[in-house]
Amino acid sequence: MITFKTTSRFCQSIATLLKVKRGVYSGIESEIRSEFQDKPMQELRANRDMVLMESDAIVIKLRIKDSKNRLSKANGFRLIYMAYKEIDEVVLMEVYPKRGPLQKIDLNENELEELVALVRQENKAQTLGLFQI
Repeated sequence: MITFKTTSRFCQSIATLLKVKRGVYSGIESEIRSEFQDKPMQELRANRDMVLMESDAIVIKLRIKDSKNRLSKANGFRLIYMAYKEIDEVVLMEVYPKRGPLQKIDLNENELEELVALVRQENKAQTLGLFQI
């Protein structure tokens, strides 16, 4: 069984997206769940845009559609997550929209390294949250 964990930054990003007026991003949590539901760990480690390789994990950028706003994967959300190589664990690190009032085009290399450092720090402190799929 795959365990899904979250960083504080991911939780903060979700909260910020859900606060946008008129519920522009209100479907984000269900979109994330549908992307991961019933998928084996091997599929979560592969067939995605790998953005960084760590010794024990792979950092992946996943394109997610925004069904609520009828946006394709190309124009929907970006989810950055870490999939461990040896254990069935995924850490959701960051999520951002490609379009809309909080749009962001991409993360730079420094931001990715900061996310990895945050995962390591929160894992060591045992403060990673859980995300139910």
